[in-house]
Amino acid sequence: MTDKKLRSVVSDTACGVVRGLYVRPRRLGDGSVVRYFILRDKKSGRSWQLGKYPELSLSDAFAKAAEWRAKIDAGIDPAAELKAKQEALKASEDEQPDATVKDVVYGWIRFNEERGRWKNALKPKELVWDGFCRNHLSAELMALPAKDLTAERLYVELGEKWWTMIDTPERILSDMRNAFDWAMRQELIPLMLNPAKVKDGRLGDLLALDRPEGGHEPALPPRRMPLFFAELMKYVPVSQTARCIAFAILTSARNTTAREATWDEIQKDENGHYLHVIPRERMKVKSEKIPFDRKTPLSAQAVAILKGAPRFEGDEKGFIFPNINKGKLSAFSRDSFRAFLKRMHVKQKKVDGIGWIDPDQKTRDGQPRIVTLHGLARATFNTWAKDAKGYGHKPFPRDLRESCLDHRNESYQCAYDREQALGDMREVYDAWGEFCWSEMKGKIQLFEDHQVRSAWDDQKEEWLFSVVDVVRVLSGSSEPKRYWSALKRKLKKEGATQTYENIVRLKMTAPDGKGRLTDAASIEQILRIIQSIPSPKDALSKSKDNALIA
Repeated sequence: MTDKKLRSVVSDTACGVVRGLYVRPRRLGDGSVVRYFILRDKKSGRSWQLGKYPELSLSDAFAKAAEWRAKIDAGIDPAAELKAKQEALKASEDEQPDATVKDVVYGWIRFNEERGRWKNALKPKELVWDGFCRNHLSAELMALPAKDLTAERLYVELGEKWWTMIDTPERILSDMRNAFDWAMRQELIPLMLNPAKVKDGRLGDLLALDRPEGGHEPALPPRRMPLFFAELMKYVPVSQTARCIAFAILTSARNTTAREATWDEIQKDENGHYLHVIPRERMKVKSEKIPFDRKTPLSAQAVAILKGAPRFEGDEKGFIFPNINKGKLSAFSRDSFRAFLKRMHVKQKKVDGIGWIDPDQKTRDGQPRIVTLHGLARATFNTWAKDAKGYGHKPFPRDLRESCLDHRNESYQCAYDREQALGDMREVYDAWGEFCWSEMKGKIQLFEDHQVRSAWDDQKEEWLFSVVDVVRVLSGSSEPKRYWSALKRKLKKEGATQTYENIVRLKMTAPDGKGRLTDAASIEQILRIIQSIPSPKDALSKSKDNALIA
């Protein structure tokens, strides 16, 4: 039997090769002819239909007939066997557990990632959701069968956060809404009212109408910035959150620009000046009229913050200020900074009854609003830069201020020679850095209420800190000088020559008011020394503020 002959048969015809294999033609009402493969068994008098030609090719018919023939000869009904297998498979599928909320969300993430969406490697969607599950959504909710999730259940989880947080609840619900829509299209869950739908949805009827205030971000009056910065610097050596906030303030950076800053963006010009070079794709305004990357000159104070920032092994993305969760590195969220600033505010309010607020902005219930990172880094900076008389600096033209803020519609860098513009911007940031750090000269406090003496090195453009003061704070020793002497011997014995050799002797004011020589080290060296102190106070590394001495 060949295909040509098969297409011409008009009655039951043996195919050959396999015993009992026939082609059976049937004429349809429209005059066309369909042909079926039939397997006959003379012993039992039964026949089995194998398939229709050409859906089942001649060669496949031979193979299937041979397989079934062997089973028939062995006393097995191949059709009954096939039916039993299909029923078992269906029963197995019916026994599969229902897709959970977690299955739906993470399945949606993987589906889209496989199709090249969410190409921003700085913020992997799955890593973002790991944080959502850890900080905002209960394990019980994520384990709930997706078909059983209701708007009421989501309201229990996120109702309070909806009117206390700005970004996170909206991001969670937006992703969940899209994930559930996808799961219904994929028939992973039955068609249902999307429980995460806010607009025109049941959840929208339940959620509070009041939301965190939008509009202008609350900012600090410039006159209070030096004191705020001095308080912020208490946390900088032990908190990535504080370090990122300090850098953002000193560079008037946008929230995302600071959070996602990477080490390869820190560069030097031909004169040895440090710059933060932000690629165009990371800038808020990506105008084709601005064909170059954004360059922000770094003041000595901003450089000092960077020099004190630790590097982390395995950090493929190269974040300067990574958030570490379960060994994974990612960028901080906006809400992380709001929580940190709120804690600073609560602590300061106990001291002065005011805290860190914008006196000109009120909440709906009439309370002053707590400052935000955007307000501190940009609004406070802009107000300071405009007021030449109030803060002792020369007048800075409006276009120059706009360029520092990266308001691209009136870019100073575009209107003038870029090198000259960078020089002008550097002058602004140098003055701003001096202003922010003015409260701290000679009396920088690292954390809590423990004071650590410091001195500024003009040549190296970095702060040096009293090692004995740091040892006293971290070790709790009543004799920090003896403790430090023993630790120096230990460091020298272990071969930590670089740390040991970079320690210098400086005259600093002692408790008795007299200037006395004491060991001093940079932020980088201090961090290395801290790692060598086997003290319970190293619990700082477990701080809620993401302390990173490890």
